[in-house]
Amino acid sequence: MIHHLLRAAILTGFAMFIVFADRTGELSLYIAPRMELYVKLSAIGLYAAAVYQVYAALQKRLAPKQPACDCGHEPSPSLLKNSLIYGLFILPLALGFLMPTGTLGSALAAKKGVSLNGSPSIARTGPVQSEASPPGAVQTASPATSIDELFPYDEYTEDHAAYGKELYTKPTIAVPEQKFIETLTTLDLYRDAFIGKEIQLTGFVYREEEMGQQRFAVSRFAMNCCSADALPYGLMIEWPKAMDYAPDEWVSVTGKLATADYMEHTIILLQATKLERIPAPASPYVYPDLDFGL
Repeated sequence: MIHHLLRAAILTGFAMFIVFADRTGELSLYIAPRMELYVKLSAIGLYAAAVYQVYAALQKRLAPKQPACDCGHEPSPSLLKNSLIYGLFILPLALGFLMPTGTLGSALAAKKGVSLNGSPSIARTGPVQSEASPPGAVQTASPATSIDELFPYDEYTEDHAAYGKELYTKPTIAVPEQKFIETLTTLDLYRDAFIGKEIQLTGFVYREEEMGQQRFAVSRFAMNCCSADALPYGLMIEWPKAMDYAPDEWVSVTGKLATADYMEHTIILLQATKLERIPAPASPYVYPDLDFGL
């Protein structure tokens, strides 16, 4: 009977934690918005399972006692074994209620590595600058160079090319939360077309020793399903007073797009013209745009 009641308590605890996280607005720190409905529905299933465990406990309490056997079936008579098994569920549940909820930041970004070129799953197919164009020059569409020539594409980059043409016409390209990964990927795919363009984005400060004293990355964690699969994406920023900004501070930066060599790779770089501290947003994560290209 005691085992059924313990299981009922654990199941109820997990269901209550889901409700607690939803009521406090912290559920979005664990899972992507598109998964929230399924997790909330799972709380109903947990409650139902807990009710069944209580029912099984009452049945066992009211049923005639059966003689003990040495069959070795569950539950085990070993107190140590039972404590270890139930502890595997009780410990994370207790930590969920007692530990403060934090957002992912520089510590985890250092372990996973920040992608400074957008999505690594898409190869860059942007045009190469002509010999007549000096390094850093802005490529503009002309009768000799149409906008279609600036944005070539294949079957994998067709949507990014169309999005790039849309961005190309804007005087300032603001990297939106809804298309954060897609925008950074497009800027990198067609970096030559966007050299010299004004870019604006927000994120937390991430710094590596190899970046030096005038550079850091402005990053966001992109969550696909849950916090376990979150990966950091961002842009390298060049700013004379970069050391004035501590890791994990949230900033808004505006600057001109350029390129730079970093760790034996050519990356896009934002030469900042304006940099300011901002409060951390209510939702610190960004998510893949599942409607991109539709």
